[in-house]
Amino acid sequence: MAGRLRSYLREKGSTLAVGAALGVGLIIVVFGGEAAVSTTTFCISCHSEIYPYEELKKSSHWGALGSDPGCKDCHVPRGLENFHRAVYTHVVDGTPFLFMEFINDYSTVEKFNERRPEAAYRARMRLKEWDSVTCRACHQNTRPPGKSAKAAHEKMQTEGATCIDCHQNLVHKKVPEHDLTASLAQGRPVLKEVKKKEEEKGEEKAEEKKEN
Repeated sequence: MAGRLRSYLREKGSTLAVGAALGVGLIIVVFGGEAAVSTTTFCISCHSEIYPYEELKKSSHWGALGSDPGCKDCHVPRGLENFHRAVYTHVVDGTPFLFMEFINDYSTVEKFNERRPEAAYRARMRLKEWDSVTCRACHQNTRPPGKSAKAAHEKMQTEGATCIDCHQNLVHKKVPEHDLTASLAQGRPVLKEVKKKEEEKGEEKAEEKKEN
């Protein structure tokens, strides 16, 4: 009886050891793979991503906080609590994008620009859905100047607004801005009213002049 018990425990222990080893191996593969495909080097290995990367290096974000951000800093949520979002980004967003890389011609920036509005919309909507979590990773406790800007930031607490609702053309080449709340509600791209946007800018400049 005792011999059978020892034999059973040895077999059980071996099974558990194998299972634990496979589990650890799977974790290493998943986390290691996620880290590998989140590098800027991997991103710009696709020809189409060279153009936005060059734009990033010329933007105000490059070196602004004492370091040069990479693609993942804006487009891939960080931290263990956001790991599911990072994986979702690569699988749901990245896989179709990789497919498009093979069937479209991105040999010139002009050809890339033909699909830029679509890409910008997808990126903006993803940030909207994430509550701009990647923006907040660097920009914390912001204190915007001007009454208009302060009122806009207050909407983040009162109306469900988020960073990307207002800040849409900071890094890459300008693309007409979207009304992201309306786009989310209607399930399609909805552009902001240009006239209204220009009026808001004029009002904000006037307020800043008064304060100065």
